[in-house]
Amino acid sequence: MKRLPLPSLSLVTLLLAAGAAPLAAAVTPTEWTHRQPVPVAAPGLVKIAVPAATFDTAQPGLTDLRLIDAQGQETAYLLDHDLSSPGHSTAFEQARVIRPRSFHTEPGTDATQLLVETGTQDLLESVTLETSVPFFLKAAHIEISADGQAWESIGSAVPVFRQFGAEQLRLALPRRAAAFVRVTLDDFRSRRVAFTGASLRPAPARAAPPVLVPVGAAITRRDEFAGETVLTVTLDGRQVPLAELGLEAKDPLFMRRVTIAIREVRGDVPSERPVGTGTIYRVALDGAPAQAQLNVPLDFPPPTRELLVHIHNGDSPPLALDGVSARQHPVNLLFLAPAAGNYTLLSGNAQAAAPRYDLAAFAGEMRTAAATAVVPGALEATPNYHPRDSLAEPPLPDVPLAGAPLDAKEWLYRKPVQMARAGVQELELDPEALARARPDFADLRLLRAGNQIPYVLEQPVLARSLTLTPVATPDPKRPALSRWRITLPQANLPLRRLILSSKTPLFSRQFRVFEISAGPNGNRQEKPLAADEWSRTPEPGVPETRAIELWDQPHTDTLWLEADNGDNPAIALGTVQTTYPVVRLVFKAAETDGYALAYGNATAVAPRYDLSLVAVKLLTASRNVAQIAAGEENPAARKSLFSLDRRFLLWGSLSLVVIVLLVVVARLLPKPPAA
Repeated sequence: MKRLPLPSLSLVTLLLAAGAAPLAAAVTPTEWTHRQPVPVAAPGLVKIAVPAATFDTAQPGLTDLRLIDAQGQETAYLLDHDLSSPGHSTAFEQARVIRPRSFHTEPGTDATQLLVETGTQDLLESVTLETSVPFFLKAAHIEISADGQAWESIGSAVPVFRQFGAEQLRLALPRRAAAFVRVTLDDFRSRRVAFTGASLRPAPARAAPPVLVPVGAAITRRDEFAGETVLTVTLDGRQVPLAELGLEAKDPLFMRRVTIAIREVRGDVPSERPVGTGTIYRVALDGAPAQAQLNVPLDFPPPTRELLVHIHNGDSPPLALDGVSARQHPVNLLFLAPAAGNYTLLSGNAQAAAPRYDLAAFAGEMRTAAATAVVPGALEATPNYHPRDSLAEPPLPDVPLAGAPLDAKEWLYRKPVQMARAGVQELELDPEALARARPDFADLRLLRAGNQIPYVLEQPVLARSLTLTPVATPDPKRPALSRWRITLPQANLPLRRLILSSKTPLFSRQFRVFEISAGPNGNRQEKPLAADEWSRTPEPGVPETRAIELWDQPHTDTLWLEADNGDNPAIALGTVQTTYPVVRLVFKAAETDGYALAYGNATAVAPRYDLSLVAVKLLTASRNVAQIAAGEENPAARKSLFSLDRRFLLWGSLSLVVIVLLVVVARLLPKPPAA
């Protein structure tokens, strides 16, 4: 602990004023769930950098923080949110965009110059280029000028690009005033890109020094979905005012669009709310070393410890990620210690309102005065914690662990559920369960010891992918058609799309997707599922894949794909990817064994659990991953006529009617005379 210079005369006056100011009623420390020791070696102004653990236990906005001295008396404090840190400009400054006075393009032999007349004397933070070209990568060199004649370089060339949903069109102008901005784009090794305009963003009123504070963060889970990687990042605390999240990727060259979200519940529907977006990249410009941008800016205090990081890969392979880092906006607690001693910082009281101290009137002096930095001790639970009963709200009920008993004889399928540890579980349906359950999933039941286990159904906007190999099956009667058979792992799989791939450089084909099934009369009939046209040219950046959306869910385990070649040679079709939706059951388990998932009941009604009352608590908690094990048909299922195929019911009924009619006719016919 380092003692800084003595306080000034104005601060001594402030100390006397604060000491004379009466505080609120005495604090009862046992009404706070947690406490931290704050050792003060000498009187004077003290500064505490609020750690992530304190944010985690305190109320949003730190409204319940209280500081008491060794005698248990409340001590006034001031929360200093460092407004000079990046991202803490006002909402007006963040949203303000200036249109330049003029924008001109001057094409050259090997370069294109963009000349922007700003029309403002404000300090500028950045200039953002505008173009409709979907695929490019350029090196941009930035210069500024006060008169349009003498130019000053801002620095070395930086990349500008737009590829596969990721883009970098914003060029930094670090707090510089300029009447003109000139951007020179290198066209030597790539085709010229048409830029149609630009926008300017003024610099915040305050400087933005790099004063961000590290926050503990770790990747605790990684899931690969169709064209998307989802990371679960666990922070050291909730409510921490995050400023940025950095990804540690070791891939040599890449570009990815990143979305950061948190789980929430809207009404009774679980969903995700995006809290930050950005582009991460590592690119190599001609003649220059690779440049990287791996941080995603944030300005949000997450209400939970977990962040969901969506990395949009498109058709590119997933990134090799080594880790993650996070930084927060600093928040300092300032107070005037009239004497040395052991102070205590209290946190965790939902009934406490934000205090109103007279120190707020002296905030400017306290922020600029010399202060002694003190690191608070470890967070610990308050002994004999007892909330104020007269004002306490009813406690949130815990997540129920068991529901009503259920006779599962009407459910055709039953699979065991495997779990590694007790707690909140996330169980994703496998393709077989997706195919055999009802389309609305009303027949899903979690069981243990004959009782239902309440769950919340979660259907995120995610998809799993299956890679399938098409088998060429030419039709001799139609030689102008290319035909492929695609075998699915399961009938009735709720597929969303097919993603075709081909390395043939130049073609234009009309594709048709269909399935063949038995009709009402037993004849084979085609059911169309999708149709689309795919054209491909050998230009750089043209993708080798094409996604075809399906109109309806297939009901067989075989798809047929046709392409009309006309008078052209057949194309070479590569692997086919298909996607199906992600459906999860979120529940709480006290034990790890004895659980089973039942499905396959066409007459079941969707369950109604009291669990919906605490869905927010359940869905925002940290989850364990449960898995469906191999299973078979439910041995206890009732094999009644209602569980048979409708075709057998129809033909069986007709056969029975015919037999009855034959018997009746035989009885009505006259008997032959006796010999």
